[in-house]
Amino acid sequence: MIKQKTSVVILDANGDSDRKIQVPTFIVKNWKRVLGLGILLICLACGTIVYLATKNTSERYEKELTQKVKALEAAKQSLATEEASNQMSMEQVQKSFDAIDSTLNQINAKMRKRGLKDIAPKIKNVGGPVEEEINLEELTKFYKKELKNVDKKLEGIPLGIPHHGKITSRFGYRRNPFTNRGREMHSGIDIKGRTGEPIKATAAGKVVHAGYKGQYGRVVIIEHSNGWETRYAHLSRTNVRVGQRVEAGQIIGGLGNTGRSTGPHLHYELLSNGTKLNPEKTLRF
Repeated sequence: MIKQKTSVVILDANGDSDRKIQVPTFIVKNWKRVLGLGILLICLACGTIVYLATKNTSERYEKELTQKVKALEAAKQSLATEEASNQMSMEQVQKSFDAIDSTLNQINAKMRKRGLKDIAPKIKNVGGPVEEEINLEELTKFYKKELKNVDKKLEGIPLGIPHHGKITSRFGYRRNPFTNRGREMHSGIDIKGRTGEPIKATAAGKVVHAGYKGQYGRVVIIEHSNGWETRYAHLSRTNVRVGQRVEAGQIIGGLGNTGRSTGPHLHYELLSNGTKLNPEKTLRF
């Protein structure tokens, strides 16, 4: 039946015969089925193409999505690590600041023990809410300012030894060293040494006297901050002049035997607001 053919005439717009083709008679008799089968094949082909394209796209998207998920997981892990590191750093910083506070408290306790003012006294007439969140930058500025203030105040407080030697006479009443009779008030300490050995300032300040002064002999007098004053007497020479600013530890003269003295030594006095104190308590901090 397939070998049988049927002629099909193709007409133009005027109804005239244009072309004639022959097709199998089977197709002419069963054209509906053939058409349906053709449409079905076309649909299957299109479906296959769509499926393959969708599958390819899905696999690509799935791969990209997997990569993004892995990247997010890595970022999450990195953030967790960074957060743990920051937390550790904050704890270390807090420990450091606590150590500074503890040191300041110890310094204040030692200052009070010597009858001196606190390095960081209590603040009066203040108030306000407490911020729980730590501002590391501002906190660092605060401690830098505190430590700078401590350093500045310590520089102006007479502490330490003006000359390394044996103390031959302490603060207070003693027997008259010239007559070996009676009592006299000794308002400083005497430190033995050799003539010319260097004498150092025990605090930063301003020289208000440098020269001869009665029984002191050749003496250097230095005024410091907060009413402190130190005197270095019986010197053989002076290395500073009146009005000069000196630093703690600076050489201001040489040990000698001038004035009321029985031998080479340094007479060292300490005054607070005009009152003479025992300087031996400030030789060590």
